[in-house]
Amino acid sequence: MSTRENMIAGPAQTRRGFVKTAGIALAGAAAMGLAGCAPSGGTDTAASTADTGAWDEEFDVVVIGAGCAGQAAAITVALEGNGATCLLAEKGTMPGGNSPYCKGTVVYAEDEEAFNQYMLEMRGEEGTTPDDVLEAYAQGLGWVYDWVIEMGANKDEMSITEPTSDPEERNAEYHELENSYAFGYFAIGKSKDVEVKGPNHVQVFLEEAVAQHGDVVDYRTGTPLVDLVQDAETGAVTGIVAGEKDRKRIRAKRGVIMCLGGFEHNPEMMQNYLGQGAAVPAAGSLNTGDGHRICAQIGADFWHMNNVAGFWMAGRDLENTAYTNPPIFKPAPKGFGITVGTNGRRFYMDWDGYNVREKYPYLSDMSVHVGSRHGHMQFGGEWPHLPMPSKAWFVFDADGLAQGAIPPSESGETPDEKGYAYAADTIEELAALMEVPVDELVTTVDQWNECCENGKDIFFHRPESTLVSVKTPPFYAQLCAPSFLNTDGGPVRSAQGEILDPDGKPIPSLYSAGEFGSVWSGVYQGGGNIAECLIFGRISARSALANA
Repeated sequence: MSTRENMIAGPAQTRRGFVKTAGIALAGAAAMGLAGCAPSGGTDTAASTADTGAWDEEFDVVVIGAGCAGQAAAITVALEGNGATCLLAEKGTMPGGNSPYCKGTVVYAEDEEAFNQYMLEMRGEEGTTPDDVLEAYAQGLGWVYDWVIEMGANKDEMSITEPTSDPEERNAEYHELENSYAFGYFAIGKSKDVEVKGPNHVQVFLEEAVAQHGDVVDYRTGTPLVDLVQDAETGAVTGIVAGEKDRKRIRAKRGVIMCLGGFEHNPEMMQNYLGQGAAVPAAGSLNTGDGHRICAQIGADFWHMNNVAGFWMAGRDLENTAYTNPPIFKPAPKGFGITVGTNGRRFYMDWDGYNVREKYPYLSDMSVHVGSRHGHMQFGGEWPHLPMPSKAWFVFDADGLAQGAIPPSESGETPDEKGYAYAADTIEELAALMEVPVDELVTTVDQWNECCENGKDIFFHRPESTLVSVKTPPFYAQLCAPSFLNTDGGPVRSAQGEILDPDGKPIPSLYSAGEFGSVWSGVYQGGGNIAECLIFGRISARSALANA
């Protein structure tokens, strides 16, 4: 058996509703909730468009999606293609995926082998990404820092945390793991020591780099992918159909690279794969699963459809229309009270945010630690992402408000005056406003205050530093909804960036990068997605360029 077969032969048998013939593939796509995900301005098609030989335009390489992955791919074509041409097609008027909204942190490594072991440790027994794909990623971490410097990133304006050879001086998200010391990261334009005059974010840096190669890279916004064009005999992807209204058949002489991101803004897919149709994405709005539908129609295999950087219960206004606290940045205000469900009870380790955790000792037992690491939380001794209820309440008091449970209003309005929370003088009155059982909420608050007095959360083991009582009126209740950063599921990807069919064979001339079929299948290391965008953007572009 191949490495990939060893890793996923068992689980893959239950996922292979996607079959190779175009007609049956559409039926499989419909069954998995993919057939209805038409791109903006598009319509569903019966199967991938046949290659008739008639083209409106042609390029050497076509890249779909202009986030960090697509930009890295286009830049690679420009720098390494010896004059090869590239179309970079973006669905929105600007990149509408997650790249512009992320913190901009990029993982890198100096000891590639040690970081590869760290990846294997994070993958664990539950992950399905094969060894050679993780190895390709780890090798990319060895050159990604030098690559951005070669492209012109200003080192003096970067924030850099170097890897260490000392396990005791580690900064990785899962710093308990043996090889976590190999982790390093940088962020373009984020230095706090100098005035930043250049690009202040990796997305901006890459966009400027693309603009420098306008002679070979044609960057078009408002150009959604409608379909892939496939050779009926060889199965090779030979081009695309794209455009809002003025649709064009565009030939890709060497390959198509899919960089369309996840399906965060497709509630049907979110419900089908994650059971979280009501979850609220924290970033862009255009990742609606268009590419998943299109790749399903041509028989791509899929993986990691149940993997996500989430969920945590984030503070929302009472109408559930906006976040009241920044959803992906510290501090985590949930440490200033407790979170209860619609039954008035605590139901999880409710000091949560996108990334809040204690710094536990190196090589200590992760099965007893608590925290939220990009939504992955300790549950039964493991670190899965937790399915969350569609609605909950963050309950705190006047002291919690003073400490930062909700950011203070510049106008001086209280949270209830702004529509951010209910307020009441007693817990009983607050329960009535929340429409939760009064006795249950009173009991829950009493139990919590007893935990705070005793210095130990006997129910969910929150850290001692977060044991803030709820005693001082007025009392507040803020609506919470499940929040997340991104999905990771999509077409299976090889170490060369190829999109694979259910038999593990590449679909010729079709590649992917970024969160569109991400390599992250176990827990997630912060900064790993942007690094993946750069690494597999370059790998996939090189693979496409190799097609003469």
